[in-house]
Amino acid sequence: MTDILFGQSYYLRFDPKLWAAMQPYPPLGTMIAAACVRQQGYDVALFDAMLADSPAEWAAALDKHCPRIAVIYEDNFNYLSKMCLLNMRQAAFQMLALAKQRGCLTIVCGSDAADHYPLYLQNGADFVILGEGEETLTELLAEIGDWKPETAPSPPPLTPSPPHPLTPSPPHSPIPSLAWRAPNGPVATPRRPPLRDVDSLPFPAWDLIDVEKYRRIWLARHGYFSMNMVTTRGCPYHCNW
Repeated sequence: MTDILFGQSYYLRFDPKLWAAMQPYPPLGTMIAAACVRQQGYDVALFDAMLADSPAEWAAALDKHCPRIAVIYEDNFNYLSKMCLLNMRQAAFQMLALAKQRGCLTIVCGSDAADHYPLYLQNGADFVILGEGEETLTELLAEIGDWKPETAPSPPPLTPSPPHPLTPSPPHSPIPSLAWRAPNGPVATPRRPPLRDVDSLPFPAWDLIDVEKYRRIWLARHGYFSMNMVTTRGCPYHCNW
């Protein structure tokens, strides 16, 4: 059993214009988050939606890895993930439903989820991370501890989204940049400041990605191989998110 299965909801196939261009890049943001969590001793796996056909492949990954926790963590280095296409949102909701059907605790981090966290909480997310996710995610996982579906409190202190009755307790300490469901509605804590020491983050978990698949696609379509890297983060133009 894997502790945590990461995924993202940007399916290149769902974007006809970009699918025709066929210039895919691995989800660096998701890979960095997975590396951060693995650094804390968790057993992690990663589902790469970029080249997947549909959320049915996410379901297969859930069945293969049997995770306790499913994290939909968007690649916020990829400008395409910030376009918030409706079909990508629907894909995220499908992924949440598939994870809840298998008894997973679900966490979401992404620009659309941060802007519309009540909607994601209504559609199966147990927690939504607001803004940068690495620190909030590792703190939340430490609070969750050894939570398992079969040990969820009964009755749960949060209002579950039917038909998924197993919902974890809210965090005991005020973790910044986090939203969850409370009996009277969604609750969100204040945002944490941006991460200043980006060198404190580990390198992306490249071993969790099928790099050769990307290589084959690029060589077949363009005659050369291109990969992504980042040297900084954030927007120099003071974007709202």
